[in-house]
Amino acid sequence: MTESSANELPSVEKRRLSSRMNPSSWPIAAKLGAALVLTALLPMLIAGYVNLRGSLTQVEQAESRNLEQLAATTAGRIDQFIRDTRHLLAYFAWSDEVIRMAANPSDTERVRVIDKMNRLLTANEDAELLMVLDHHGKVVAASKPEYIGRDLSFREYFKEGIAGRDFLSHLEVGTASKKSGLYLAAPVRAPDGLIAGVAVMKMRGQAVTSIVDASHNEDRTAFLVDGDGVIIHHPDPHALYHSLAPLAPELLKQITEEKRFGVDHIESLNLIDLAQRMKTANGPDHADYQSALDGEEKIAGFAPLDLTDWVVAISEHKQVFSRPLTHLYANAAKSAVVVGLLFSLIALLFAQLFLRPIHKLMNSAKAVQRGEYDGAQVEVTTQDELGELARTFNGMIAGVRERERERDIFGRVVSPEVREKLLSGQLALGGENRRVSVLFSDIRNFSTMSEQLSPQDVVALLNEYLTEMSAAVRPWGGYINNFIGDAIVVVFGAPDNRAEIEWSAVGAALEMRSRLDALNRRRAALDDPPLHTGIGISTGKVVAGQVGSLERFLYTVIGDAVNVAARLESMTKDVTGNPILINSATYEGIRHREGLNIEDLGPLAVKGRVEPVHVYGVHGEAVKPPVGQ
Repeated sequence: MTESSANELPSVEKRRLSSRMNPSSWPIAAKLGAALVLTALLPMLIAGYVNLRGSLTQVEQAESRNLEQLAATTAGRIDQFIRDTRHLLAYFAWSDEVIRMAANPSDTERVRVIDKMNRLLTANEDAELLMVLDHHGKVVAASKPEYIGRDLSFREYFKEGIAGRDFLSHLEVGTASKKSGLYLAAPVRAPDGLIAGVAVMKMRGQAVTSIVDASHNEDRTAFLVDGDGVIIHHPDPHALYHSLAPLAPELLKQITEEKRFGVDHIESLNLIDLAQRMKTANGPDHADYQSALDGEEKIAGFAPLDLTDWVVAISEHKQVFSRPLTHLYANAAKSAVVVGLLFSLIALLFAQLFLRPIHKLMNSAKAVQRGEYDGAQVEVTTQDELGELARTFNGMIAGVRERERERDIFGRVVSPEVREKLLSGQLALGGENRRVSVLFSDIRNFSTMSEQLSPQDVVALLNEYLTEMSAAVRPWGGYINNFIGDAIVVVFGAPDNRAEIEWSAVGAALEMRSRLDALNRRRAALDDPPLHTGIGISTGKVVAGQVGSLERFLYTVIGDAVNVAARLESMTKDVTGNPILINSATYEGIRHREGLNIEDLGPLAVKGRVEPVHVYGVHGEAVKPPVGQ
């Protein structure tokens, strides 16, 4: 099989599948069978499908109510936790020793207050920190000694507490601990009713998130959304600290500047309808949406909290509760298929009487698809319409055979990649910006070697060498842009887009070195002098496209990356060990690769450029190209 026919196989398979799906191209036996099946079984299948849809609607409504109730129960548990925590903080703030400490700090009172703090923290493992602030915002007592003496007057919890209001913070992430926490504050009132200070308690975020996680299982996903529409707890880290809908620029700036969640930016999941329904919910509700994480259709039950603007949501794939009914319908459909096959078998027995000539023609057409033109001729045995069709088919084979020969010759002149794009109309005169890796290789002292050889020997040497080098770059997706005498210019990233072009270029260069060593061993056995080459690789932006006139043009790449690759190849003459020289952009794409010995040669002056080029030398063994390259 030729290279061009191998490249066409995927498109041939697609056309074949598309043809099978078109009833007009089905065999007559298949059409007869389909007609019988549709007549006998279609009404039954339609009725079953209608019943299935009705049942799924009822099940979905019931599941929606279950999710709403579960979300409401979870929200109630979080409300109760906040309420209990507030009572605990109020008990602490109303105690005599705390009031005296806030009003008139002293070491004696501090000892009593800290002892009380430690007893409360021991009794409540969810509490992480207790503090007492005086009316200036200074910490006069704390369960952690390093907090004593700090000025926290700028904190929101102090401002609210000193104003006589209870405070509940967002579920914030500490910049140092990277763990979430919840701050509560309550005013400390002196016996005369004046506010003497503020009592502050920090609760571990896990105390809240564990309540949410209790509603999470293999089929359900429970998560928590704050009043700004940001997901503050989710079992999937890809969704955590993402907003359901895009945030207003002012709000986004405020959140990021506060480092509320320890992230620099809040990405949006673009679930705008879900975000609006949850924000305006006055009680338990549900909504359908398409997940931005896996693209699956889901249903979410949600419920707002009473004591804060958070919303608990519990989502579930629709297929979780629809799977049993769908399974029943699938079993019924399978039974219908069995009956349909029996009907089709009967139709086949009758159709075989006049399908044999068509089968012969079909087998010949398959031979054409495989490129076996010599064995594709159809024997003409009748003078009817089928005989005329066979004669027309034989004439078509002769024309296709000639076009394939011309196509193969065309592909050898312009390269298969460019040929396919030209024939499909994807390439026109002009260019486009591309980021590519350009490999430039040249034989050392080739001019001197050519003087000692006849023209025929020079051509034979070049053909042998260029064949090996072409075989080295092809598995790595390299496009051989040009042969310039003994030099080779290979482009990675054009005309087809490819990933990891830097590694592909370096991998191809290592394979070129390996094949050159094998070639030199064969030459040594014939007492021929060895060949030495230099290789330079540059990665950067170029203009790739057709250059020339409307009568004659060439697909090539033009840009600084091409010039730098040529200069790097020339510089290999002056570098010890003749490494593969690359620029910094190529280095960035391969520095994580293992098995490479990369030498930093620093910025070097390059002919034709004002600015120096940061050059790296690469040594290594040839490796296999990635699968699917």
